[in-house]
Amino acid sequence: MTNAWQRIEAEARAAFVGAGRFPIRAYSELMPPPYVGLKPYAPRVDLGGVTDRICDGESFDLDEYELAQSIEPGLDRIAEQLVHRLERLLYGQAHGLSRTLLEGNPAWPVELGDAACDGLLAHDPLLVICPLALSRTQDDKGNDRWTLFGTSHDGARAASLHGGNEDVLAQLLHWAGLDGEWRIFAGADEIPAELHARLLGDAPVASVQTLVTFEPFAALPAAIRAAYLAGKLILAPSPAALVLFEHPRYRELAHELPRARQIALLHLVSRVEDSFTIRIPQSGWLDEQEERSDHGHRIVDDFIRTHRWQRIRRDADITREDLYRNEVSVALFSTTPEDVELYNKPIARNSQIWTEDYRLLLDGPRAQRSQILEAASAVDRGGRFGYRMYYPPMRLGPRDTFWHVPLVARAGLGRYPRAPLGYVTAEAADRDRITMRPHVLRRPPHLAAARAFPNDPGHSHHTTSHNIRKLLDTRAELGEPLAPAHARALLHVAKDLSFEDWLGTLPTHAGNVETAALVVSTLREATSAPEPLGAPLLLDRFGTRAFAEQIWNTIAGLAHGAFRQKNDADGITVNRGKHGGRAGKAAGIHTHEKRDLEALGDHLHARYRDLIVAHDMVGRADVVDHVFRWDTDFAFPWMEGWAKNQQAPSQRNVVLVIPGKDRTQAVVMADHYDTAYMEDVYYPEQGGDLLRAPAFGADDNHSSTTALLLAAEHLLPLARAGTLERDVWLVHLTGEEYPADCLGARALCQALVERSLVCTREDRRAHDMSNVDVVAAFVLDMIGHNLERDRDVFQIAPGEGAASSRLARRAHHANLKWNRCAAEWNRAESPKLGRAERVRDGTRAPPPPPPFAHLALHGEVRLEWDPRSALFNTDGQIFSDVGIPVVLFMENYDIRRTGYHDTHDTMANIDLDYCVALTAIAIETVAETACARDLWHAT
Repeated sequence: MTNAWQRIEAEARAAFVGAGRFPIRAYSELMPPPYVGLKPYAPRVDLGGVTDRICDGESFDLDEYELAQSIEPGLDRIAEQLVHRLERLLYGQAHGLSRTLLEGNPAWPVELGDAACDGLLAHDPLLVICPLALSRTQDDKGNDRWTLFGTSHDGARAASLHGGNEDVLAQLLHWAGLDGEWRIFAGADEIPAELHARLLGDAPVASVQTLVTFEPFAALPAAIRAAYLAGKLILAPSPAALVLFEHPRYRELAHELPRARQIALLHLVSRVEDSFTIRIPQSGWLDEQEERSDHGHRIVDDFIRTHRWQRIRRDADITREDLYRNEVSVALFSTTPEDVELYNKPIARNSQIWTEDYRLLLDGPRAQRSQILEAASAVDRGGRFGYRMYYPPMRLGPRDTFWHVPLVARAGLGRYPRAPLGYVTAEAADRDRITMRPHVLRRPPHLAAARAFPNDPGHSHHTTSHNIRKLLDTRAELGEPLAPAHARALLHVAKDLSFEDWLGTLPTHAGNVETAALVVSTLREATSAPEPLGAPLLLDRFGTRAFAEQIWNTIAGLAHGAFRQKNDADGITVNRGKHGGRAGKAAGIHTHEKRDLEALGDHLHARYRDLIVAHDMVGRADVVDHVFRWDTDFAFPWMEGWAKNQQAPSQRNVVLVIPGKDRTQAVVMADHYDTAYMEDVYYPEQGGDLLRAPAFGADDNHSSTTALLLAAEHLLPLARAGTLERDVWLVHLTGEEYPADCLGARALCQALVERSLVCTREDRRAHDMSNVDVVAAFVLDMIGHNLERDRDVFQIAPGEGAASSRLARRAHHANLKWNRCAAEWNRAESPKLGRAERVRDGTRAPPPPPPFAHLALHGEVRLEWDPRSALFNTDGQIFSDVGIPVVLFMENYDIRRTGYHDTHDTMANIDLDYCVALTAIAIETVAETACARDLWHAT
């Protein structure tokens, strides 16, 4: 016998292996589903591991934080809007429900509508029992969020009565004020056996005060309808609550578009993108004709786009931003240079569209390319179309998964907090389903953290709660207590506040003293480990002026040398006649219709060839290309880089393979070697003239490319000496920046999941890497800019899962070792060393006499759900999505600063002593991970 999770694991092992079995599209072309419980790469289920959300083989866990801080506030908001609308319908007031919802709806026949208008339904207390379809979706800020898909596509009855008994239903009715005799009207095979004694059967209607039924009003026996209309009988739920399940046109559309029955509810509630509540995607009707008639539809013509480069916090509500407002049809389908701008792409794949007569036009996530183009043509011809923005629901293995949860509310009382939890369905494409029970975790310290720490003066919402959660989760993932320094690195608190001092502040944030005492005692146990710091492996080689100058000169050569057109889309035909305005003139910007990425890739090859020879590794180490095609649903002929791929694959990741003793395992150290288009020469409001010109990229991302080049010089000798336990791949990813949008990372991760990775050697021979397990990935993105308002801080940003947390601990230990070395070097050289000065013109490194101090850094460990983690804005998110253990090294990222995606990303952007320290820490972490015999043991 196999349980639910064992079935899912077995399916997942076979679902994704094989070329083309797991395509990964750009976030700007399809926001993919989150994979929950087990990931596509080496999928495994950890029963009993609550951090992996699985307590037993038949349950789906809901943790304390998502319930208290997202689900419950979201359900309250939905209940408030729903009750308000239905209350006005029931009592004959202007309600705003569309005519198409009510016309021909068996839940709201004419006799019921007339009675409402005549004020004859005032006796109905409006008890709403409305099962919702919820699932988790991902947004382009990397947030994994509970999302409303609409009403349950299983109908009103199934989830409402699932697992119920007389006591549960009696308590619900009592809460609603319905304390008289109650019965159920349904077929015996439609309700749990525990409720059979409550069936109405042959009992006279007059003998009961409340009748529980989910039958639409028109389908009820005449005696029941008459008793209700006469005010002698209460129906629970109110007949008004069932109109959302009985929309005749959506029931018809469901034959072509599965789960279309969800949609009617979405038209009643407003779009919500706040992080700390249930997400509600936009839906409505599209009609962009100049003259349009009122057909009873809710017209929503405008759409505010999102993208991962927006200069706002990742947990902000983007619907308040008007900068990226478009007509819906433009957002869905337009490919013109003006509409694409710097960060937009058609998002039709994240939509479902139907015609005015409710025939399916497009099911975006499942559509063929030809169907997307046909839908675009139909919308261009004009007319009225229904749509919903559709972000695919979470996946358990290959299965779409929904939580069917009853929303229970009553006018005047709000939402019933003890409503049944319903059930979870993991649904296969052939409609086979696995049903699981929702299981609410009730771990006392986590309950306290989630609910008892609401007061965070001067901080963003839930800061203290999040700090406690990070400590508890990380301790559980590591399987052992944390060292205090590691715990301090996880906290978001004032920089001068120690871990002990922070513990002392918790009673001031808690709702009561006992709760604070419980949390403090638990955290003390969770942070009681010693700091097991051994000797560094490579750091003693990095405390030299020569190492610093090597970093400076390499970044300068890459940023300001021969390579200028370093975006994958280059050259851009619509650049002709544009000069970049005042910023372009000041920076001396010139563009040409030739992409320099090929030449830059060749340069990386040459550097690595020379290093292989210098370290006597010819025939052992190898520099190879991972070649692939830039493939999209829409055509972009004005991008020469895209157009080249239509003849033959012309994208490549450049990989230096450094051999270890175990050739079946590899540690990846990755950067991206392309650069972004500059906003200040593009946007007219910043003085630009729509010029697409790639940035110099000193910080973003030649600082990281330099780190990989220097890593090779120190890792190749370890390989020659037989010290590496496993391979190291130094991977220069292409196409991280828009419009390619993590293209190289997507291609690499797809090949790793599918076990289809084959690279090309310089002599054109194939290099098969499909049998290699990537056990760790370290992504470097922008490691040279030291933020002035919060100096000497960088982020260690792990991906999702326990393995990533263990890698983050290795990075933290490397940080501590560097700081120890820096202090020793500074004491030995001089007690009065100062910081390196910024060199504004970028032509020379900071002067050597006197030498500048070696800089101690504070690496903050920012978990993947932390609002301050920048993992989402990098290639690292792709690795995390598929389940490859990953950590991002990045500076203390501020997306609003000057010097990011503009003409100022030059050597003046580089703080050399900061960049030296972060480069050294990253190389040390990679080396220790590659050399560790016990990969997951604390270092």
